[in-house]
Amino acid sequence: MRSHWCVNQNTYDLVQESMPMITKFNAGFGTQKLDKTPVQKIVKKIHPEIYKVPLFRRQFCKMLVDEIKSMNFETNKTEDKLRQIPEIVLHEKMPELHRNMWYIVQTVLNPIFFTLWQRHCASIGSIQLANYNLKDKSQGAFHHDDSSDITVVVPLNTGDYKGGGTEFHNYGKIDPLPTGHALMFPSFHMMHKGLPVESGDRYLLVFWLYDRARVEYLHQNGLP
Repeated sequence: MRSHWCVNQNTYDLVQESMPMITKFNAGFGTQKLDKTPVQKIVKKIHPEIYKVPLFRRQFCKMLVDEIKSMNFETNKTEDKLRQIPEIVLHEKMPELHRNMWYIVQTVLNPIFFTLWQRHCASIGSIQLANYNLKDKSQGAFHHDDSSDITVVVPLNTGDYKGGGTEFHNYGKIDPLPTGHALMFPSFHMMHKGLPVESGDRYLLVFWLYDRARVEYLHQNGLP
C-alpha cells in the first residue's frame, strides 16, 4: 500500500509537491500565509466549503465492490431510523483495509485538508462502507456528522444504479460523483443528507475524520 497503487496518480504526485510548502508554513507557526499549493490544481470547489478531488483509481474501486458484494451490511441500531444505512465498519470487519485507509488519510487526505482549511484532520472517527439501496427503507433526513470535523464520501460504482447523490441544506443537490472521486466537506456544521436510490445498489466508502488537538483541548479544559 505504501506505493499508493490505489490512489489517483496525479493527485498523489501533486500532494507530494505540496508537502514542502505545508511543512514550511507549519514551521513558521502561522506567521506567514500559505500560498496556493500544487494539489489545489486538481481540487475543485462545488460550493463554498464543499470540494471534490479524484482520489482512488477506478480499478481499485471495482476490486473493492467485487469483494464486498457478498458481505453482510448491517444497520447501526443506535442511530435514528432515518439515518440507518446498511454499513460495514472497517476496523471491525476489514482491519487490513482499515490500516491501508489510515495511511491514505495521513499522507494524502490530510495534506489536502490542510491546503483548504489550514487544519489537521487526520484522526479517524470511523471509516465505513455503505450500501444505499433505499427502495423499501426510510429516505434519510438532514443531519450533522457530530462525531467528525470533515467527512469524505467516495462513490465506488457510479453508473450501476439510478438516483443517489447528496443534498446540502443551503446549496441543494449534488449528483453522484464519478467512481473514485471524493466529496469533501466540514460535516460538523454543514447539514446534509444522502438522496434515495431508485434502483440498484450504491456503494460508498465514507471517512469521518476529526482534529484530535481540538478534542483534546476541550477535554483537558473541561469544556462541553
